[in-house]
Amino acid sequence: MTVWIVFALVTVAIAGYVLWPVLAGPKKSRPLPSDGSAHNDAQNKAEHNAELVDQDELQRDLTVYRDQLAEITRDIDRGVLNAEQADAARIEVQRRILATDQRIQTRAAGRVGKTPGAFARPVAIALILIGIIGGLGLYLDIGHPALPDRPIAQRTDEIMAARNAQNNNQERDRALRNAVADLSNKLIQNPNNLENWELLGNSLLALNRPQEAQTAFLEAVKLSNRDGAYLAMYAEAIIRASDGQVTAPARGALEEAAKSGNDNPRIGFYLGVADLQQGHAGAAVERWITLANSAPADASWLPMVVRQIQQTAQAEGIDITGRLKPALPPSAPAIAGTVGPSQQDMKAAADLTPEERRQMIEGMVGRLASKLEENPQDPDGWARLMRAYMVMGMKDKAQQSYQQAQEALKDNPQALNQLAAIAGQAGIATN
Repeated sequence: MTVWIVFALVTVAIAGYVLWPVLAGPKKSRPLPSDGSAHNDAQNKAEHNAELVDQDELQRDLTVYRDQLAEITRDIDRGVLNAEQADAARIEVQRRILATDQRIQTRAAGRVGKTPGAFARPVAIALILIGIIGGLGLYLDIGHPALPDRPIAQRTDEIMAARNAQNNNQERDRALRNAVADLSNKLIQNPNNLENWELLGNSLLALNRPQEAQTAFLEAVKLSNRDGAYLAMYAEAIIRASDGQVTAPARGALEEAAKSGNDNPRIGFYLGVADLQQGHAGAAVERWITLANSAPADASWLPMVVRQIQQTAQAEGIDITGRLKPALPPSAPAIAGTVGPSQQDMKAAADLTPEERRQMIEGMVGRLASKLEENPQDPDGWARLMRAYMVMGMKDKAQQSYQQAQEALKDNPQALNQLAAIAGQAGIATN
């Protein structure tokens, strides 16, 4: 409470200091003393001359004309002018005096009722009050007297991390754009290459161009004879283009994919999202629990699904106690570049501090690398590891992983070709 009293007193003092000159108005000129003394006469004369300097042009002209009349009288006394010449000069000077006096009166009449600053003063007061009240309102909204200061030196790590992330994102986007251009040229020459249509669609999704990705995945659906996995990819592109809404075309593609028996995790996840958007939270949670319990323990998208289950169950008051496998990992966002909607991943990661997010991702990547050491015959695992390293800005590690994958899969030409395409898409040198 003491802090608020001090703030209030300081605010009132500053407001008074700022408003006082405006409210007080201009200082009145001091009247000329007239006690008849020689000292005062000299002072009066000096102040009178100073006032003459400050008069406007018309007043100065009027003073000059009056001096000219006195000079005419002196010229008559000295015999310089005769009576006829003096009368003519007086008439001319008097005519000028009358004309000047008329102009002075006209200007004075135009200023009647208009005080200098009559409008400026209330405007200035209003602006000052708005600034004070607005500042107080802003502080009440976002301020806190106990909020500690954060000097720039203490934020160096965060600033550098943000700058590195921005540079990495720019490099990633540049690599993806190059991959899109290369894949487009290849598909012009060979439009029946299913793998290239899939890579093109994934690259376009990574560049946040879901409407174009729809076209690529639709071609993949046709070439694959409506395979469930490609139907799910096509549905995901539609959902991304619709700002996360599972539209009728997207749900139709997902339901067709589900009937095909394909186990692509996108199918169950997005069908659950559709249920939730239609007000069937219980059905959504049921789908996601089935998906999570049937997933491999090291699936990169699994933490995101678990988190979605927990958040929805808590919001809707659904009891999920004991319904998830005990071996499931704690909820955490998936590594970018793997299966799952990036919008959901970003929302989940937003609840973590930068350090917690970095540690979480490094832990997931470390576990994936350890599993690949135990079982190097896993092309999908190597692909996930390379992408993860690229997202983290560790291009050297990604390059090293690609070389290790080439050595481990040297007897699997098809897997090597797929990894080469993925590496080129991610910006990893394949030479």
